[in-house]
Amino acid sequence: MNLNRILVAAMLLGPGWALAQDTHTSPRAAAVPGQEAHLAAADAATPPEATGKRIGIGSAFLRSALIPGWGQKVVGARTAARNYFVADVTLWIGVISFNVYGNWLRDDYRLLAVEHAQVKAAGKSDKYFVDVGNYASLEDYNQSRLQRRDVASLYDPATHYWRWDSEAERARFDRTRLRSERAFNRGELVIAGIIANHIISGIHAAWLANRHNSRLEQPKQAAAYVPALGVKSNGEEIRLSAQWEF
Repeated sequence: MNLNRILVAAMLLGPGWALAQDTHTSPRAAAVPGQEAHLAAADAATPPEATGKRIGIGSAFLRSALIPGWGQKVVGARTAARNYFVADVTLWIGVISFNVYGNWLRDDYRLLAVEHAQVKAAGKSDKYFVDVGNYASLEDYNQSRLQRRDVASLYDPATHYWRWDSEAERARFDRTRLRSERAFNRGELVIAGIIANHIISGIHAAWLANRHNSRLEQPKQAAAYVPALGVKSNGEEIRLSAQWEF
């Protein structure tokens, strides 16, 4: 009878003992010496989701508000980081391009005024060049101011004289001046786009950081399957007990 009990206990404990051994066996094999550098590089490139580190929401916002995409890169959203950064670079190129183009056109229309209207361009305001494009001569402009009793807006003929040699050149001057103004205005709109991109990037990075931290706080969905088997003998009966932990 004792021999039978021992055999039954061995048969019942055998699978449980094997499962327990499997659960404690490490699934990762030892790395060979040639792979140590590769494994270290892979660990360094591991995103925050894998390391389980919390990310400061304010820090993520400030990073992306300063350099769009920086906060996204810290969180691990590399595609979003690249998109925000490329958008920022593109917008800055647009600002520079519009300003360079506007300056070129401004030099062109001022040169036209010097050559075809006898204007002394040095030290003159933008308003003065607007008036030069709207009137054929200084006399016509001053006369219109006097009719409106706007004496404060009169120009001194000794310093602000002009007279166009043809209506075609005056129209050409005015078109070039308007194109220059439009270029500068578009540059200002692009600057507004840059500011918006920085703010949106910061908000998005903060949202990603908050989502990342929330996921860390959630309980793990997957758990180890650890069965435990046992045999109890009481007189003439044998009891089998089983327990599962999740």
